[in-house]
Amino acid sequence: MLFCSIEFIFLFMPIFLLIYYTVPEKYGNLILFLGSLFFYAYGERKFFWLILVSLVLHYGLTRYAEDKSRECQRVCLILLLLYGFGMLFVFKYMDFFAANWNHLAVWLTDRGSSIQLPQVTVPKVALPLGISFYTFQIAAYVIDVYRGQVKPEKRFIDLGAFLCMFPQLIAGPIVLYHDVAAQLKKRVLSWHHMENGIKTFIIGLSLKMLLANTFGTLWNQVQTAGVSSASVPMAWLGALAYTFQIYFDFQGYSMMAMGLGEMLGFRIPRNFRHPYMATSVTDFWRRWHMTLSSWFKNYVYIPLGGSRHGKLRMLFNMFVVWSLTGLWHGAGWNFVLWGLYYFALLAIEKLFLLKFFEKCPVIGWCFTFPAVVTGWVIFASDNLTALKAYLMQMFGHLGDMSQWTMNLDLFFQTVHQYGLYLVLAVVFSVSWPYTKYRENKNRLITVVILLILFLLCVYKMQTAASNPFLYFRF
Repeated sequence: MLFCSIEFIFLFMPIFLLIYYTVPEKYGNLILFLGSLFFYAYGERKFFWLILVSLVLHYGLTRYAEDKSRECQRVCLILLLLYGFGMLFVFKYMDFFAANWNHLAVWLTDRGSSIQLPQVTVPKVALPLGISFYTFQIAAYVIDVYRGQVKPEKRFIDLGAFLCMFPQLIAGPIVLYHDVAAQLKKRVLSWHHMENGIKTFIIGLSLKMLLANTFGTLWNQVQTAGVSSASVPMAWLGALAYTFQIYFDFQGYSMMAMGLGEMLGFRIPRNFRHPYMATSVTDFWRRWHMTLSSWFKNYVYIPLGGSRHGKLRMLFNMFVVWSLTGLWHGAGWNFVLWGLYYFALLAIEKLFLLKFFEKCPVIGWCFTFPAVVTGWVIFASDNLTALKAYLMQMFGHLGDMSQWTMNLDLFFQTVHQYGLYLVLAVVFSVSWPYTKYRENKNRLITVVILLILFLLCVYKMQTAASNPFLYFRF
């Protein structure tokens, strides 16, 4: 079930909120847990059991190990991590690794190598919705329990409400247990929170329906026309379209999750802080998908030693983190390359450029934004041959004026068609409109504007063939 769907907005959400606000407070987590399970099962009947098994195992073993020896706690932690990441590997990565193993076996055979690798066959399995997000979320919980940073949750329903909370279950943000532990026990439900949550939800819905989907159409147009027929400006325009699509798609989802969380009495963490205003790649990753960046920092980078053991060790730790970050987003070589691309950029910044960019932020932005746009082309291209062709069209003909002037009529026609949306994308990528909204959110004119935006979104929902969120496939 999508947040940007008629059935969610006009059926599930009002019915759920009516029950949630009507029942006594002590049953709030039960209603949230059951409602979230229904929400998940509606879109993922086949693998519904996965999240329930994960919940039962993590609840049972953390409770069992609570008063046991440190060695027993360590064994339980390892078992839970092996189960969680093992399931993630089976459903998300097994086919990718098997295919590459078979390619290596054929390559060795064709070259007459004495090393003979057996071919492996694995069944094709679909990727369960949200598995990357809830696996990371429950892994953080058991690690924090083992570290003694949080106490094991004694109530199964409360842990279930935390793990399955439908506002962020499918595509994040990644909520840590200690961020919501107090709210699981007691939270404030009020019409003020309901009103603020609805407004935040409508803003997120508008970013998704009115901006992200529009730029998705532009990106698809460039892809359909073929990169070979695109001029250098058209290639960059297509890349810019995907850059805005993925931002407003994911930012829109995150804001809808925050709005729904506020309606339910929870404070779901912010996931974006105007990342396209970043003045360095390092700064970009402090602003983009902040909950994922924080997860890798706290549960991978720092445990590996962070930057405490010299530059070589720091670079190795960064390499591990960014290889995993790339793979987390998908089982494909484009995601691996995307992760290594950011490893290289961040390593260069840390060793040479970061202090300069901090002193000259304008130059830093002029370096960062094109680098990010290029990164999204790598991210979006699941065919490496097509990726090479697109990058060559962006960079390989910069000095060839014929490639700049070819099909210019099409380029100017496209800019004219999408010009207003490009202006809006720039405006809503900076902090100014959100600051103005916070200053005026209780004024009548703001309510009227939000109502008009909501009606436009409903119209789009009725006329659009599909509204999938890009991060659902990660």
